[in-house]
Amino acid sequence: MSTPDAHANNDAHAMPRVPVGTALVGLLAPLLGAVRAGTARLVIGFGGESGSGKSETARAVAVALGTEGIDAIVLHQDDYFLRPPYTNHAWRQAGGLERVGPHEVDLPRLTTHIAAFRRGDADVTGPRVVYAEDRFDERRLDFSSARVLCVEGTYVLTLDDLDARVFFSATHAQTAERRAERARAAEELTPFVARVLAHEHALIAPLAARADIIVDADFRIVSPR
Repeated sequence: MSTPDAHANNDAHAMPRVPVGTALVGLLAPLLGAVRAGTARLVIGFGGESGSGKSETARAVAVALGTEGIDAIVLHQDDYFLRPPYTNHAWRQAGGLERVGPHEVDLPRLTTHIAAFRRGDADVTGPRVVYAEDRFDERRLDFSSARVLCVEGTYVLTLDDLDARVFFSATHAQTAERRAERARAAEELTPFVARVLAHEHALIAPLAARADIIVDADFRIVSPR
């Protein structure tokens, strides 16, 4: 059986947003009928700015689905960066804000793993970031029993092969405390990181237009489209 939280050890400070996770499962009920019947697999994208609650809610959705007997797995964009976090931070500093954006992420590899989930592949090699050691490991992904794939990350809503898109509208200013709680040194709010977050905001905010569901800064669903 696949795990709903393949990233938990790297983000232990985050707590699942259970109420919004359950509410999202309810909103997705029309798409889940074929999943429950075993005739379809569902891919849900969770996008928004850093600290907006994407990973917490993706896990909460996976847990809520599990209580209904639907096996779900979560993929995190952080695992698909081309460089590990501290190395990437230094690379950004050396080159400036033009180095910040979707091109930092191996989105093509993430896309191939979504396709592998669609096929139900049982033996896929995927990346896993180890924050404390600033490196990536390789791990085995088993999609054979999973019926729902939750994919979360800042640029995930740019991907085409998603059945539903959830956007978290909280801005970098509203989520400063959440980012601090995650205790990642590479995210310390230096003047440069503040500029990075503002630059990311300009890139990420327009992705709300692609969303089917919008969740506000207080984890309320404000706009099912």
